[in-house]
Amino acid sequence: MHTGRLASTIAGLLLTTLAPLAMAASCADLPPSQVEVILLETPASRNFSYSYRQLRGLTEDYNRRDIETLGLARGTASARFEVKGQILQADGRQTECASFNIKLSYGFSPIVVYVGREFPPGTCAHDEIYRHELEHVEAYRQHARALHEEITQQLKRRFEGGPPWHGERGETGQRLQRELDERWLPYIHRLLDKVKLAQRKIDSPEEYARIGDSCDGEIKRLLKQPAR
Repeated sequence: MHTGRLASTIAGLLLTTLAPLAMAASCADLPPSQVEVILLETPASRNFSYSYRQLRGLTEDYNRRDIETLGLARGTASARFEVKGQILQADGRQTECASFNIKLSYGFSPIVVYVGREFPPGTCAHDEIYRHELEHVEAYRQHARALHEEITQQLKRRFEGGPPWHGERGETGQRLQRELDERWLPYIHRLLDKVKLAQRKIDSPEEYARIGDSCDGEIKRLLKQPAR
């Protein structure tokens, strides 16, 4: 049995609201920039409509012929920035300074658990395969949780505690957008992608053999049946 691990997509969204700061006398009056990091944890959904042969096409190892994809736990890496800010125009409105509230939401969402329809709910085979896939679901969640402190510290180190952002009029928000897109989203994606290491440990040869031999040979018998 083989389990898919990471759908290699990551979403980035920057919602920048730059509100004029009417009461500020100078850039020094701007509040400090703040960072908030939210961990996305949504319940895993289930899909038992695919045949195990169709599930092979959903995996990263779909060209392998030495394994069968009886079930699959497929998580999508997701990271989304939402930004609000305050801006102060100065020097005849040709320059500006700004501070930002930056919120990052990240994790694996959605997570979908598949079991081949040849193994219907209530059978021993289904239960064995499904139980294995839940180990992969937990690996997704544990990996995302373990990253929270590192990601939070890195973002706070970069964006909190410094002076206001300065630039030409309309430039500060664009500069922040580029940095989030070009530096921080790829960084978070690389961290999330490391979940593959934990998933490979779950899919050991011994685990494949154990599941294949379980249920008094029920799984092996089903695999010998013609496609349906």
